[in-house]
Amino acid sequence: MFKSKNILFFALTIVLIMGIFSFSYAADPILLGVSIRSLANPYHAALGEGGKLYAQFLGQEENCVILASEGSSEKQLNDIKALIARSKGEVVFLVDPNEAQDSLAIAIECEKQKVYFVTQWNKPDDVKVSDYNYWVTHIGIDSITTGYETAKTLFDAIGGEGDVFAVQGMLGNNAAIGRWEGFQRALKEYPGINVVGWEVGDWQKAKSFNLTANALIANPDLDAVWCANDSMAMGSLEALRAKGLAGKVPVAGADAIPEMLEAIKNGEAVATASTDPLWQSGQGLAIALAAKEGKIDVAKLPENKREWEAPSVMVNSDNIDWFMENYIDSHPEYDYDNYWERWSE
Repeated sequence: MFKSKNILFFALTIVLIMGIFSFSYAADPILLGVSIRSLANPYHAALGEGGKLYAQFLGQEENCVILASEGSSEKQLNDIKALIARSKGEVVFLVDPNEAQDSLAIAIECEKQKVYFVTQWNKPDDVKVSDYNYWVTHIGIDSITTGYETAKTLFDAIGGEGDVFAVQGMLGNNAAIGRWEGFQRALKEYPGINVVGWEVGDWQKAKSFNLTANALIANPDLDAVWCANDSMAMGSLEALRAKGLAGKVPVAGADAIPEMLEAIKNGEAVATASTDPLWQSGQGLAIALAAKEGKIDVAKLPENKREWEAPSVMVNSDNIDWFMENYIDSHPEYDYDNYWERWSE
């Protein structure tokens, strides 16, 4: 009897010690890092919200970390390094590289630290995602079609002829390059359109305001303004409002930020495009986390799932009410476990 009690006591002691040991060495949570340009930009701020929405879906809101580079490639890389160090490598990332070339430095760092990540928008064409073990996928957007369709809508709004001023995005940025190519493609179909000039607005509202104000001085009879994103389009629209030309000189942009949608509703702007940033960010994190948790075998993914393009939604006066009801007043139900829901070969 005495012996049995000793054995029972010993067994309970072992169980208690193991429980304490397990509690003391519980795994650290996996952080969800979202690296974007700036929270001041409504589109990039929406990317941050998309990351938070996914973290909320997981019940881990406190583990979502938004990193804003403020347009600095050096800061973006350093912030990523710092979060890797802070988490002891227990982190996954959705990254919108500041410029295409920055994705390579980010890939090298994450590869070295064995951290899974997903990029969007910016990547050099000659860099292959499949050359890396921890770079799960790169999600691009068909920016050429965005530039083409928004330009066509703008040109049609002025009857297919007239003087147009254009504001490009950040040079070296894939979205800016693609949208400008689309704009040029549309130009070839509208011989009556005369581009009086173009400038680089670096995605900035204030810069576009100044560029458009100067263009109006040089071209007081300007007929329309095309911009590579909505922040710049709103800057151009402010310049037009200052001259009493809002609604008379139409504007086009891209990214479907709330201000631009309101401008389309009230007739001051004619076109934008949505890439659904809530989905972009949340799904990117979901794919990176699935790779870390072994739900996705990165090595077995086909080449066309390591690099692919997601669709965008064109928005104009015809569908503005539907879009605002479904994407602004609410948002779609996202199936984060359907990793390739919007993938197209």
